[in-house]
Amino acid sequence: MNAVFSEERFEEQASVRFFDCTRIAPEAWANGAGTTRTIARATEGAWRVSLAELSGAAKFSQFAGFDRTLTLVGDETVDLHSQDGQLNACAGQPVHFSGDLHVWVTLPARPVNVLNVMTRRDTYRSRVSVATHSARITSASSQILFCVAGQWSIESALLRDVSLRPLTGIWLDGLHEDIDMKPHGPGAQLVSIAIDHVAPR
Repeated sequence: MNAVFSEERFEEQASVRFFDCTRIAPEAWANGAGTTRTIARATEGAWRVSLAELSGAAKFSQFAGFDRTLTLVGDETVDLHSQDGQLNACAGQPVHFSGDLHVWVTLPARPVNVLNVMTRRDTYRSRVSVATHSARITSASSQILFCVAGQWSIESALLRDVSLRPLTGIWLDGLHEDIDMKPHGPGAQLVSIAIDHVAPR
């Protein structure tokens, strides 16, 4: 993962962190049905982004007061169930649900990776999207870009020649600038996760 930083501007409180999920230690679930690798989190615990591997039928932990978004990493389809009905999680289509719900997953045909975003709804909100073509976004207060497939070039006024490959990404805090994302090769996918404070009422 190569990167060059422009010295023209770098706000004092801005930070840039690169991550490689293959180098993040997995944490086993208590029920033995999966593992979790934490990618990014708020210091006060009000939001978290992680990569989970589901290897069997499992019940997700409840997180009262949180909103959740799951995005499949790969070509599998997973059936999620809750007291509100069934959710069909397909590749490239983020699924949103309340952390207050009892949610469980049926046994997948083989282990699958799922990108998990959780935000405390009275403090933060998240927007999760999947890019397959070149795009420009404006960085949120916290912005995570995660490469699912193919290779991606990331550029901004600060970032130069940043290259992401599968299961790697970048976590930007306090940057607030336009970011250009460009895929290389067919089938490229990049998950964009924007996390902002909720305006006080």
